[in-house]
Amino acid sequence: MLTESLHTLVGTIVRTIDNPLDGILPDFTIFGTEFTLLWQKLLAGVWGIGIILAIVFLIIGIIKMASASSGGNPNEYKTARNQAMWAGISLGVLAALAVIVGAILAVFG
Repeated sequence: MLTESLHTLVGTIVRTIDNPLDGILPDFTIFGTEFTLLWQKLLAGVWGIGIILAIVFLIIGIIKMASASSGGNPNEYKTARNQAMWAGISLGVLAALAVIVGAILAVFG
């Protein structure tokens, strides 16, 4: 009985609260064109460095896998395979980052 009353009260309060962010969209142009160009260049640079690092780790992982398979150490091979696998997944996510972010914003934004 008490929980039903509390549930009704909370439901009434939640329905009466307006969303203060309704209709407001993020806009970086308020800081000027130079700021917009700067953060876009910085983001693109960090993104590019991330892709390069993922490629480097993928190459290193594959090389370690090749050397471990000839050495006969299964634990070393497993570690190298995990490194190559995570580097490949990271590379795929980084390559599709714009699509992933766009999909998230389309669904939740």
